[in-house]
Order: sequence, then structure tokens, then C-alpha cells
Amino acid sequence: MHIPAEVVEAEHKGNNVILRLRVNLAVPSPGQFIMLWVPNIGEIPLSVADYEAGELLLAITRRGKVTGHIYENVKVGERLFVRGPYGKPFTLPPSGTRALLVAGGSGIAPIHFLAKRLAESHVNCTAVIGFKTLREALLVESFRRNCRTIVTTDDGTLGIKGLATEATERLLDYESFDRAYACGPEPLIEKALTLSSSKNIPFEASMERYMRCAVGVCGSCVLEPVGLRVCRDGPVFPDEVLKQIYHK
Repeated sequence: MHIPAEVVEAEHKGNNVILRLRVNLAVPSPGQFIMLWVPNIGEIPLSVADYEAGELLLAITRRGKVTGHIYENVKVGERLFVRGPYGKPFTLPPSGTRALLVAGGSGIAPIHFLAKRLAESHVNCTAVIGFKTLREALLVESFRRNCRTIVTTDDGTLGIKGLATEATERLLDYESFDRAYACGPEPLIEKALTLSSSKNIPFEASMERYMRCAVGVCGSCVLEPVGLRVCRDGPVFPDEVLKQIYHK
């Protein structure tokens, strides 16, 4: 069932747009996603970047028909439609523990929501977030309100020059963590998994796949070789599953 959602904010940042929608949803947890329907255009899955006081925050990268339409045409006051939330969320650690968050690109959204919930749960979190360039950097100040935040850019225009995983590797040389989480391009997830495993840190990652139905029926998002559905069995998976994918 689709729920009407009014656009109350639409902020463009490089090749991305941050949408804030006023919508009455069942309260999502970090790592879960919604399906956003644009009438006469199409429907796409999007990770929840935040949900508070009836307002849903989404970070959308222009990359296809629906996202391109949203980027170019959707304005404040317009009505879109949402269904969800769906999927298995991140596992929150106990209060007082230390959590490491690693994210890049469109993977910023679920990690941003996780950072906020960790701060509210009195978990000491460090976020390493990577972007191509300053122009593409999203939600940085919001991250800084919730976590110690290390920013990297490929070209050095903001923060440390290089990849988020390179900064993470240096950080793990002298700091320890009780849990680690990641979302982003698959090379980032694979590297973060390898680094966490080398330090015996329990690890979870939110995986991105093309999802059509969001309820596990169509099979478009199956993870090979494990045969799990990202929409229903994930999108968050623990390290024992991820090792079957990347450490074959």
C-alpha cells in the first residue's frame, strides 16, 4: 500500500538530491529501506537516511530514469508515494561500546541513520565517510553531530585525500572497536570486511541490489552464491554471510 508523501525539502548537492518528505510511516530502523513511487515514472528502493517527527530523509543519486526525473523535476510541495519500511536492519550494540562506521557514495544514507541511533543509544561511534569530491559530499555536518567523523575525498577537496577504506585501515592500526558497519560500493564493503575480520571485529554491511517487489517474490535481488534475497533476508547481512560472497 502506497502512502502519500509531501516534499518539504529538496536540496541539490552535486549529482545528488536530498529529499525530506512528510509522511506517516511505521517507524523504520537503520538499514531498512522504502520504495518511492513517482506516478507515471516508476518506483525505486531507497535506504532511509533518517525518520523523525513524521519526516523521512532520503539521499538520492542521479543514475537512471526515476532518479534522473527526481533530480531534475521534483520540487517542494509535490506529492510522491511511499511504501515500507522493508528489510532487516543493523544490529545495535550495547550502550558504552565502540562502533566503527564506513560509508561511501550512496551508502551514506543508511550509515547516517545508524550514526544517529548509535549516538542516541550512547554508543561511542567513529564514522569514516568517503566522497569523490567536495561537491558530492552529503550530510557531513549531521554526521559530525552524532559521531567523530573522518571525511575523505578522491581529489582531496574535503578532508583527507584518498579512499574511505584507506583511512579506515590507518585508523585500525592504532584504535580498537567492538563492532563495525559499512555500506557503499562493493569494493568498499569487501575491503571493510577484510579489515574487520583481520582485527576480529564483528561486522555487518548493507548491500545494494536492484529490487522490484521489496517482499522477496520476484527474485531480482538474489545474492549469489548464497541465494539470499537482499530485500527480504537483508539488506543488512552479517560477516559470516558476506565472507561466503567475497572470501570464496
